[in-house]
Amino acid sequence: MNLIVPVLLDRFGAPPVGNWRRDSAALAKRLPDMGLSEAIGELRHINAGGHMFRPTCRDVLLPAARILRRRYDPAAFDQSERLHRVWHLRMCLHSLDDSGDRGVPAALHSALTLSGAPVMPGVEHAVALRFFDRAGWAVQDCGSDHDAEEACDSVHDQAYDVAWISLEPGMDPVTVRATARGVRRASRNARILVLGGGVMGVPAEDPRMLDLDGFTPDAVQAAAIAEAALIRQGGLHAN
Repeated sequence: MNLIVPVLLDRFGAPPVGNWRRDSAALAKRLPDMGLSEAIGELRHINAGGHMFRPTCRDVLLPAARILRRRYDPAAFDQSERLHRVWHLRMCLHSLDDSGDRGVPAALHSALTLSGAPVMPGVEHAVALRFFDRAGWAVQDCGSDHDAEEACDSVHDQAYDVAWISLEPGMDPVTVRATARGVRRASRNARILVLGGGVMGVPAEDPRMLDLDGFTPDAVQAAAIAEAALIRQGGLHAN
């Protein structure tokens, strides 16, 4: 081995150190302003073979979403540019190959999801849904908080384990509380967990202030945190 390594170094050079951290951070900064086809190409390169799906979501897409969010006032009248950029990043997520980074799916759980966004769910919402799916959950997505009535109808018709509301900057806490209460009241499963999360640091207060059973602050970890909450609750309901 002592003889082989120097020969390999002479022929191929030393392997680069710390490339992922540097390259992912650089791409996250550029991604919101890149054309869609260029962005998809860059993501395909950094996620070659689908082996870096989770790190790409965690270190590229979600930081890009945070960069984009800081540019716009969620209360501004004209949201067209922001929504276009959000759609752009969501399309980037849909383009990502996940073939090389899947583990063994967990036992099948069920979740009803909806967003606290007044118009279109954000990038974090889409990332969380992707991770619920890859963990083996059966998910019904109701979209934005305007679909709270549909969410109540859904939990009345099917015994979901979890209702998950993605919390967005500029959300209306009164609406989130009303949605959580409505879902819990209508639920066919009396033990349904109503969780919220998706965006790091939103909100900072106690989840009980929003009538939630808990937070899942990391979109990448939302499914794992929800599953852990079910285990702490004492087991799943019988379907």
